[in-house]
Parts: sequence; C-alpha cells; structure tokens
Amino acid sequence: MHGKLPPLFTLQAFEAASRLGSFSRAAEELSLTPGAISRQIRQLEDWSSLTLFKRNGPRVSLTDDGTALLTRLAGPLSALHQAIYPPADDTQKTLHIATLASIAKEWLLPRLASFSNAHPHIRLIIDTDYALVRAAPRVAMVAIRHGTRQSTDQICETLFTDRLMALTSPELNARLGSNPKTWPASTMLQHLSLDPTDWLVAAGMPDDFVPQGQAYNDADVLLEAAQQSQGIALGRLSIAWRRLQAGSLVIACDTSCPTARDNLMILREDSADLPEVRAFTTWLREQARLWQVEMDAFDKYQLKNKEI
Repeated sequence: MHGKLPPLFTLQAFEAASRLGSFSRAAEELSLTPGAISRQIRQLEDWSSLTLFKRNGPRVSLTDDGTALLTRLAGPLSALHQAIYPPADDTQKTLHIATLASIAKEWLLPRLASFSNAHPHIRLIIDTDYALVRAAPRVAMVAIRHGTRQSTDQICETLFTDRLMALTSPELNARLGSNPKTWPASTMLQHLSLDPTDWLVAAGMPDDFVPQGQAYNDADVLLEAAQQSQGIALGRLSIAWRRLQAGSLVIACDTSCPTARDNLMILREDSADLPEVRAFTTWLREQARLWQVEMDAFDKYQLKNKEI
C-alpha cells in the first residue's frame, strides 16, 4: 500500500474523463490540453498499477478497475469540494450567475430585486465575462448568454428570442430620416458578433450594401455610441429597452426582425437539482415569459403605428 496519496490533479483529470467519456472534453472543462489529461491519467495508472481506461480513438471508457476507483472516489471528492467551498452557514447559499455585462446591466439587474426579496438566503455573485465560465462539479452556477445552442454536457434552454432593430438618437434620426435606403453606409454602426444580413434583407437594402460605421464588441457600448449621435446601431430590443423608454434612443425605421441567436440559460446537469439553482431557474423562466409578453405587445404597437 502506498504511504501517500496521488496528486489531486490526477484525480480531477480521472473524474472528468470518466464523467465525460473523452480526454478532449475533460481537457476543455479543466482548461488543459488533451495531452496533459492523458499524462495525468497515465500518472494515476502508474501510481495505482491499474489500467483505468479502455482507449478507443477519441472516446474512452472505464475498465472494471476504473469503475471501482470512481465509485470509491465519489464521496471523498464531494467532501473535499464541500470543505473548500463551504456555505456561509447552514441556511445561506451562494449562486454564481455568469453572463455578459450588457445582459446584466440592461436586462437582469432591473429585475433582480424581486428574486433577492423572495430568496434572501441566496447570495448572488454576478460574473460578467465574454468567455463562458465552466463551473466545477456541483457548483451552483447559472449562465445567461446570447448565442446558439450547442451540443455539450450542459443543459441549454432558450429563454426568449430577441428582436433586432435600427436605433439612434432623436437628434440624428431627425437629420437622417426614417428611410434606411438613404442612410450613408458610414452611419451604420456594427456589432462584431452580430450578422446584419436578415435585417438588411427585411429593410430592402441593396445586395451590395455593407455597413461601414464604427464597430464594437459590446452591445451596451454600441447603443451608447448611437445615443451619442455617432451613428445608427442595429441593436437588440432587450438591451435597448430602458433607453427607448427614457427617450434617449428612438427606433430609426419600422423594420425589425428576430435575432439569429437566442437568449439562453445554461447550467450543469450535476448542479441543476440544487435548491438555489432550481429557485433561480424557476424565477428566470418566469421573467423571460413576462418579457416575451412585453415584446409581443411592443410588436403589436409598432405594427399598429405602421398601418396608421
């Protein structure tokens, strides 16, 4: 029997590869290379004198010895995680929310007080980052992103589909008018990760028309530029809503279309059943439903005004 334990990182690599059935996916989760995962597994196999995986190309499966080791490790690894990330007390829970700054500022925060009032025992940590944070096993985290559904080991659910529209300041709108075919290409502000094709087609723009204005990688900064009369932005209604209500932005023309990407809720399968995660996802679905009702009413209002 060994007098000391194997390195913790080899056990983490083993657990992730066992759960995901792939060294590559384990590497992605742990922010390592597949080669590093393979070396760590080999180190654990050498230490234990056991063959833990059957290697079949990119896919791997546990041997009987590997299955037995995983069963024995499940409890200790969970206990270790609880020791490192203990709750503040027996009732206080912490929930991590990973999202984009624009979504947090313009859509989530105006609604968040209702959740905190209903669940004062849940402490929220809001993490705004362009990269999708991958939580450790059993960590209570919910991600809210604007993107496309992908095949992953995570649960991905559509909250709502946004609307794309042309937005600018009242002053610039008065100067340029509401016919997009007369707008100079240099006035059309761009979002670096947004494809304007659907809107350009819906607006009847010429096939060779290409927006040539300033470009931004943040939806909120894009709308701030439009608010400062630097151009006309193609922006999402959910991010522009408060500015439209305040009158600092106006809709530059009647054309709008659904965004190619959805607003998504993403969470790990192994933490979806945590009470704090269930409470937040239930609340979030209801907020998305109410927002969809608001958007539908807005669309009807726009259509009525267009007919007039």
